[in-house]
Parts: sequence; structure tokens; C-alpha cells
Amino acid sequence: MELPIKYDPSLTEDKWYAYWTEHKFFHSEPDEREPYTIVIPPPNVTGVLHMGHMMNNTLQDVLIRRARMMGKNALWVPGTDHASIATEAKVVNKLASMGIKKRDLSREEFLKYAWEWKEEHGGIILKQLRRLGASCDWDRTAFTMDEVRSESVMKVFVDLYRKGLIYRGLRMVNWDPKAQTVLSTEEVVYRDEKSKLFYLRYYVADTDVNPVKPTGEEGEILHKDENGRYYAVVATTRPETIMGDTAMCVNPKDPKNQWLRGHKVVVPLVGRIIPVIEDRYVDIEFGTGCLKVTPAHDVNDYNLGKAHNLETIDIFNPDGTLSEAAGMYVGLDRMDVRKQIAKDLAAAGLMEKVEDYDNKVGYSERNPDTAVEPRLCKQWFLSMKHFADIALPPVLEGKIKFHPSKYVTTYKNWLENIQDWCISR
Repeated sequence: MELPIKYDPSLTEDKWYAYWTEHKFFHSEPDEREPYTIVIPPPNVTGVLHMGHMMNNTLQDVLIRRARMMGKNALWVPGTDHASIATEAKVVNKLASMGIKKRDLSREEFLKYAWEWKEEHGGIILKQLRRLGASCDWDRTAFTMDEVRSESVMKVFVDLYRKGLIYRGLRMVNWDPKAQTVLSTEEVVYRDEKSKLFYLRYYVADTDVNPVKPTGEEGEILHKDENGRYYAVVATTRPETIMGDTAMCVNPKDPKNQWLRGHKVVVPLVGRIIPVIEDRYVDIEFGTGCLKVTPAHDVNDYNLGKAHNLETIDIFNPDGTLSEAAGMYVGLDRMDVRKQIAKDLAAAGLMEKVEDYDNKVGYSERNPDTAVEPRLCKQWFLSMKHFADIALPPVLEGKIKFHPSKYVTTYKNWLENIQDWCISR
């Protein structure tokens, strides 16, 4: 038999993989042997596999084949995942290319298109796994939205809810206004952007201002207009959120803003009178050292609001337009409002100046053209401390080992500082 000079995988791999699957070499049934099972972390049915999937599945295949060679009853369970946010975005885009809008479809009609997408792209993924040589038990192929798996999901959800481990709470989340759903932290992609820093005038609400003479460069900085009225200046990249302001915050250690202590200021254009609070969270060096606090639309502002018992005003609708609570620009998209309110602030003499500013903006991984909006809303959460308390001891006691061992610290820090998992995504 003459061997070819160069290895041609098509002459070998297709032939032997077909032989293996025809004779069910990867199939497994329970018997007296030691079981060794891997449930494949199912890839999303959003397109095709990428290099990350290839590496992940190759490592699993190595482990499962080694277990077979050791005489264990090895089972690698294949499957695909619905990944509702990702798949929905793909289906919506496909429908748009067909001139169909999701909102014009009933739930049943939309699910029909979603299942068609799954059949097409789920099949592509499974074929790619076969081409990779994955030794899965293909008789056990599953999909997370099929009837058996859906029933299991509901059973586990109800069980955890009854145990008090699943709850519905009002929390600050990453919100995708286009998909109108919550995103995990990993689904927020930060990009460097050329933005603007808007310096806005917040006039002091009362007239009893007692200027203190500046003491060198560390002295207080007072702003006064041509009519003798005092005002503070706030630098922000998001002037469209001022309708949700419920406080101004300064650092108690900031000498230049001590004159604001005990005063109230007026939100520009809005006219709402808000208190000046003090908190060491404020960065003295950013902007003027004065921070507008909008508890419903910023994670850090939300924490400040809780600490200082501030009112929370949600000015956005789920689709990113201004709500009735804003009282202004109602129904307009937030990005359009940013442009318009900048013009209106300048026209009203409430814009001190505008500077170019480089910052990082979070975008939805599922809808790359959509900036993520921090949003306070009710969602379902899974309490993670219970599971962290179960998962941590075996590692600390050495029953589970990490290679390299330095990742024990990473694992420990992650579990000790774990946040509850938002499952309504």
C-alpha cells in the first residue's frame, strides 16, 4: 500500500468517523463500569462555531477519549442552546431583511421563525462538531428548548423558588433598549469613544451664600453670573439624564466645593430643587468635583441614593425613549435628546462649556449598535451565596485542585464576592 506524500484528512477522517458513528462507538448505556460523563456546554444556535468553541470541545474530547481508554463508561452528551437574547437578535435581523417587524407577529408566529432558525443553524453546529471529530453520543442530542429540557427548567425553577433561592427584586441591571432585556456583565462590550463633556450650571436655590476667601490654589471656587447669582458647575457626559437628578454630591475633603455645604441647587432646565450631599465616593479631580446624582440610571449613583435616602426617578421607557416621568422630551430617543438638550441648555445660558472627552461606553454584545443603559427594574434573581458556600470548601480543603494552583485565589475571590445571578435574561 502506497502512502500519500501529504496527509489528506478527507481521505481518512470522513471514512473513519462514519465507521465509528455507524457502529455506535460513542454510544453509552449504564452498566457496571465506572461512569464518566461530560455534558457539553451547549453552543448558541446563532451561527457557526468559532475558535473558542473548537478549543473548548477539543479539550472535552481528549478527556472523554482518555476515559474510554481507561475502561470507564464514558458519555459525552451533545446539545445546543437557545440563548434567547442572541438568537432573538439574529431572528429579528433576518425578519427585517424580509420586511417583517417582530411587533407585527404573534408570539406563536415569532416562535415559528425562531424554531426554523434553530433547525438550520443548530444543524450546522452539530455537523461542525462531527467534522471536528467530537466523540459525542449523538443518540442523546438535546436542545435546551425542547419539551424534555423545558420541563426540567420549570421543575428546577419552582423548586428553587420554594426554597427561597429564587426571588424577584428591584435592582440596577445592564439593559439593552433594542432587545429590551437584561444583559450579563460579560455581554457588555466596552469601546473607546470620542465623546463630549458638558459643563452645566446648577444655580444655588437660596441667596444666603457666604463666600469664603480662597486660600491659595486650594481655596474655594465660587461661580457667579452677571446678575450676581451663584452657581455650581457639574461636568457630565450624559446631559439627557438631568431630568432624573435628585441630588448633587461633593467630596467632604474637597476644599474648592466647601461653600456648597448645606445648600440646595436647581437642576438646569428642569427647575427641580435638590440637596447638596457629601460623600467621599466623589472624585475630586474629575470635572469640577461636583457630581449630579441620578439614582435610576447609574450603578454608583444608585448606591449613593440608597446610602443617602434619595428619591429615584426613572426617566426612560424600556425602549430607551424618554418616559412621562421625565416631564420633557417625552417619547424621544435618549440619543436624540442628548443632542437637543445640549442646544437647549446653551440657549438658556445654562451651559458653561463643552470639551472633547475620551471615555469607554458599554455596548450590547447582542446588538453591537446599541449602547447599554443602566436601568433600575424588577427582575428574577438566583441567590448565589448558597451555592458559593457549597462550592468553596472542597477547593480550600484541597479536595479539588487547580492547575496552575494560583487560580485557587481567583476562584476564592470570585465566590467570596459573588453577586446574585439575574436569570430573567
